Amino acid sequence: MGRMDGKIAVVTGVGSGIGKAIAEMFAAEGAKVIGADFNPEAGQATVDGINDRGGEATFVQANLRKKEDVEKIKAVAVEKYGTITTLANCAGVLVHKSFLEHNDDDYDFISETNFRAYSWMMQAFLPMMTQENSHGKNSIVNIASISSIKPETNAYFYGAFKAGIDLMTRNLTREFSPQGVRMNVICPGPVTTNMTPKDVLESPEIQADMCKHVCSIGRLGVPEDIAYAATYLCSDEATWVTGAHFVIDGGACMMG
Repeated sequence: MGRMDGKIAVVTGVGSGIGKAIAEMFAAEGAKVIGADFNPEAGQATVDGINDRGGEATFVQANLRKKEDVEKIKAVAVEKYGTITTLANCAGVLVHKSFLEHNDDDYDFISETNFRAYSWMMQAFLPMMTQENSHGKNSIVNIASISSIKPETNAYFYGAFKAGIDLMTRNLTREFSPQGVRMNVICPGPVTTNMTPKDVLESPEIQADMCKHVCSIGRLGVPEDIAYAATYLCSDEATWVTGAHFVIDGGACMMG
């Protein structure tokens, strides 16, 4: 038996990085997955891979900056399964530039993707997830960032809205945990994803130098490091865990 047997999970950002890893791990542990992504080719490839390996997944192409696309994800989930048990909000964007170079378009792009979309997704799915007798079997995990708790140069709007998601999720715990929905936050550190600068991804030397100053464990993270935590939090192993703030960063927050 898998750790996610019986779970029906909606995962956003499944085309790459952390969302892809979480969708794949949920499915490998027995969950039925509805995966959403802006990129139709990448998202479909993730879902096809899950199905090819014997899992069950459905892809929904969605721009989470559009509320009608959030409703489209909900409609697919309801039509296919009637309800869901699990929501993993993973989609995110990063604009890396100095504060004075940040403009209104950057603000809208980051706020609408990294904060408002998370809010819309929770508002869409929480009504069907609330069950006072579920004893913590239904859950939401939101991906924030250590940028929300540790100052980071050139990621000002990103860190601010990730901090907002962190606080909002833990505040929502007070309302929705008594109604049967656990809500937790993961704050990843430096993980190699498509948001990692290309020169870092392609250079073991740059990565090694970064690790001397950034990660006390001595390596950058990989998306699976975050997926392991998300799988635990959304499984029945964690039915007594809610309002938690998991920092998964290879010791980055301890490096000063």
